[in-house]
Amino acid sequence: MKKIAIIAFILMEVLALTACNNQLHQGNNNMQYFFSGEIVKVETEYLLIEVNDIGNTDLLDGTTMEVSTAVASANGCPNFTIGEYAKVLLAENVTDDSSGQLTALSIYKVDETGAVIHE
Repeated sequence: MKKIAIIAFILMEVLALTACNNQLHQGNNNMQYFFSGEIVKVETEYLLIEVNDIGNTDLLDGTTMEVSTAVASANGCPNFTIGEYAKVLLAENVTDDSSGQLTALSIYKVDETGAVIHE
C-alpha cells in the first residue's frame, strides 16, 4: 500500500513540474483584449481613436490608433462622429508601437464612462 502511495505521489510531482513549464502566452488562451478612446478622425475604411482607457492591452494612455471599420462582428461598425467614444475588442494584444491598421473583432459606441450605448 505504501508503495502505491509513493508512486502516486511521484506521478503527481512529475505532473506538477510539467504543468509549471507550460507557460501561457498572450493570444494563446482565447483571451480577448480591449481598449476605449475618443474618435479623432472618421473615414469610411478606418477610425482614428485616441486611447483614454487602455483596458487590458499594452497601449499607453493618449496613444492614437488606426482601427479598421471592417469588423468581424455581425452587427458591423456603428457610424461615429468626431468626439464620440468607442470600445474596441481585439483578438490579440497591441502596443503603442503597433504599426498599421488594427483589425477589430467588434467596435461599440460608449459614453465618457465606458458604458455601452445601444442604438
